[in-house]
Amino acid sequence: MEIRQLVYFTETARLQHMTEAAAVLNVAQSALSRQIGLLESDLGIKLFRREGRNITLTEDGREFYEDALKILEAVDRTREKISENKMKSRQSLNIHVTKSDMTSKILHTFQSILGEHSDIDFNIETLDEDVIEEKLNDGSLDIAISTERFHGESIRSALLFDQNYYYIFKESGKVNLPVKASMNELEDFPLLVMDPLLDMKKHFKNASILNVNDPAIVQHLLIHHPYIAVLTHEECRMLKYNYPKFTVHNLEHLNIRQPLYASIPAESAKPFAEAWYSRLKDEFSSFTDRMMH
Repeated sequence: MEIRQLVYFTETARLQHMTEAAAVLNVAQSALSRQIGLLESDLGIKLFRREGRNITLTEDGREFYEDALKILEAVDRTREKISENKMKSRQSLNIHVTKSDMTSKILHTFQSILGEHSDIDFNIETLDEDVIEEKLNDGSLDIAISTERFHGESIRSALLFDQNYYYIFKESGKVNLPVKASMNELEDFPLLVMDPLLDMKKHFKNASILNVNDPAIVQHLLIHHPYIAVLTHEECRMLKYNYPKFTVHNLEHLNIRQPLYASIPAESAKPFAEAWYSRLKDEFSSFTDRMMH
């Protein structure tokens, strides 16, 4: 006896019409009749009697109809439980990633973790940095890549890399800076930034700073006005690709950089979050070693 046969039987019994039941079930009438015949043969009883074009249940058929409904209800409940268990077995991963030059590398390591844990539902977002600690502690965030290193027993933090900054400009009669410009030399010009991780006002206290989100506007201002932009390597690379005449120098000599950390709850119950955290530490450690040698 198959579940399909029970479905065919109960629908036919409900409608008391073979043709209508076949239409509702979307099967050929011959296939429906054959399955009911197999069910009758398996049970050793007659389920229906024909009355003209209609059919009615026999006494045995009425008794079995009640049992068949109970069996199908039990099957549905079992399927629901299995579905619920599958949903529970799928685990979620909530991630904060602060945009940086290494965002693509960070997400690449995440892709490798996803390949090993196909049952993960994940959510990647960019939060305000001041709410990250709270969300890591209350469990609504599983791992964060951010500028903040958290101290204490509830959160573990590991340094991944330092986000370095560069100054880029178009050399002209008004703008001409050395390779290692001093703070005073830089502050002589209005500065452009693009949503930096750093609070640039803390570093360039005497400069006029304009935050511009559109690279095309930054490029236009640098070309046509005496501006200097303080940007990440990736942002400078993009601008210089569009306009090769730009000059770019590192700001390492002024110690203008922002460390980025991976942070995770100390008592994380999600193995794949732990796996990604460990992989990030290992990969960025080896990456930093290669960059230094």
